Amino acid sequence: MKILIIGLGYVGAVTGSALADMGHEVTVADIDEAKVGIFNDGHSPIPEPGLDDLISKGVASGSLSATTKVAEAAKSADVAIISVGTPTDESTGDPDLTAVERVAVELSEVLGDRESPLLVAVASTVPPGTTEGLVRPILETTGGDSEQFRLCFLPEFLREGTSIEDFRNPTRFVIGARTPEEAEPFRQIRADIPERHYVAATEVAELQKSAENCWHATKVTFANELGRIAEANGIDANLVMDLLLADTKQNVSAAYMRPGFAFGGSCLPKDLRSIVRLADKSGVEAPMLAGIAASNSEHVSAAVRKILALGKPRVGILGLAFKAGTDDLRESPAVALVQELAAAGVEVGIHDYDLTKSPIFGKNLREWDRNEDLRNQMTESVDDLIADSDVLVVTQYNRRYLEILADVPNSVEVIDLTGMTRSTTVETPLPTVATD
Repeated sequence: MKILIIGLGYVGAVTGSALADMGHEVTVADIDEAKVGIFNDGHSPIPEPGLDDLISKGVASGSLSATTKVAEAAKSADVAIISVGTPTDESTGDPDLTAVERVAVELSEVLGDRESPLLVAVASTVPPGTTEGLVRPILETTGGDSEQFRLCFLPEFLREGTSIEDFRNPTRFVIGARTPEEAEPFRQIRADIPERHYVAATEVAELQKSAENCWHATKVTFANELGRIAEANGIDANLVMDLLLADTKQNVSAAYMRPGFAFGGSCLPKDLRSIVRLADKSGVEAPMLAGIAASNSEHVSAAVRKILALGKPRVGILGLAFKAGTDDLRESPAVALVQELAAAGVEVGIHDYDLTKSPIFGKNLREWDRNEDLRNQMTESVDDLIADSDVLVVTQYNRRYLEILADVPNSVEVIDLTGMTRSTTVETPLPTVATD
């Protein structure tokens, strides 16, 4: 393919030279004449292991070149990849999309001169909605129409220092597009790894890049906070992390990695409080760990606001224990949810397959005694609960409830806080991972 990459920054330089090395004919465009000159001399404008040799090889073979003339290069290209910078404002966090907008205008002005549709891909890190809400309208109204181009978002997952290896052996090639049909022609860019192609809605792909970087930042912060707490108490944090990483069932896995309802139970809240207290007693600042409980509480409050916004007087709760398959009410977020709804004047009914009106013994009995008002809200018949509810709220990832929801009357609103009923916009072969 003839590929034009606009933006001779880190992503543009690496992606362009690597695509040329795969056999594509690549032109990299940038407004910086000095960068373009360095590139055309066969040298890298950025330090990256192996990149200088790759650029030199591509330029020497004639498969790789740089230019300052975007419009001219776009006239003959099959694909135009927008890879310009989108720096964020340090005070507000808002990204500067000026360069993306400018490039979209430049591309739109040549669409009418082309004999075939131009494949336009946004690879810059942008907020969800940018590709469809900013780039597409420009391409459609500034000289082009929907038949003269195809549009997608291509998130990149390159790491500085290992970017060439990351490009050659990626875990995925993600195409964010409005429809699978519009995504199809972009598959040719990475025809070498068809088994690793994933197609998602454009907004999903746009958020994906930021989500992954935030997750990486979260992991670094967790390890560093734990390290500070360990050091203050004379403990080898690396050994703690070695044992944590040895568990690939829960710790380094897909477990707990699906959006759902808040956490609860006898372990997570208690141990979180304990380690935050340990940090405090040790004179260690651990703001991420300290903020987890507040974030979890806000998740419950957000659910309450969502339910109250419907303005319905009767709410049925499916699941009271902190998770399915247990009768444990300790620090269950569903209990907190019921209490907040009741305080707001809502009539609340509750069903839970693993709870009865007469708990037997132990800590759970004491928990019932602490929340005695819940007993009168419980029903043993899920059918009766549905009949007496204007809104059903699912708080447990329980497949028995999933079967029941299929037959709920249309007059009853359903709010699934677990994500159990949500469908995915990601095309196979990406699997849906269960969380129960």
